[in-house]
Amino acid sequence: MRRFQSFRLDTANHCLWHGEDRADLTPKAFDVLRYLVEHAGRLVTPDQLLEALWPETYVNPEGLRRYIQEIRRVLKDRADSPVFIETLPKRGYQFVAPVIDENNSHPPDSHAETAKKIVGRETTLAELHRSLGKALRGQRQIVFVTGEPGIGKTTLVDEFQRRAAANVLSIRVARGQCVEGYGGKEPYYPMLEALGGLCHGSGGESLIQVLAEQAPTWLVQFPALVKSEHRDMLQREILGATRERMLREIGDALEAITSPWLA
Repeated sequence: MRRFQSFRLDTANHCLWHGEDRADLTPKAFDVLRYLVEHAGRLVTPDQLLEALWPETYVNPEGLRRYIQEIRRVLKDRADSPVFIETLPKRGYQFVAPVIDENNSHPPDSHAETAKKIVGRETTLAELHRSLGKALRGQRQIVFVTGEPGIGKTTLVDEFQRRAAANVLSIRVARGQCVEGYGGKEPYYPMLEALGGLCHGSGGESLIQVLAEQAPTWLVQFPALVKSEHRDMLQREILGATRERMLREIGDALEAITSPWLA
């Protein structure tokens, strides 16, 4: 059971509760809402929704938009001023309301469903965990998960992240996606998305301080995180900044952020 404001998402009985009343939500719209809630705070693309919920069934993208509209109607949410579901044009959707898991002592049903979808991938998961072990011992690692569309790469990474979080105390995970937006592709968008998620999460204040000291060209990309009296100072400091400087700064910042883990 997951709760957000006055709503409760009952995955066991496949229904949504508003107070003591059961909300009128169709099964497919419920599935979309459940996936967004289970991935709250993350950008979810239409392709990810379709792959996760209906991997062997064709669903018209317009149908997916109708499910989002149905969910908004039930939640009394507005697209132009979202409280629950924010639409990121040409990118996807993000569940932005705080979510409370009321079943912390029991693994959510989604974990069992995920396990079913990754049958035969234990070897790959074991390889990912070996790389994580090396990283925890101070050996930098980079791993590429590749393959044809629809084979379950996102599901595999989600399951690895879930297991890593369960086995490694206080692990910090940053996720960014290459998603095309208006006017082409924004430089460094995946890294900006990953940093933004960390800054808004637990321990975000310390990360913001690191960015202020080590990577001001990156911090200025998040005006909401910077106090108004510091914005002008940051703008003057980064005047004439180049991409090469941005790359150098993010390298220094990542070194500072991860150094406690590698000590």
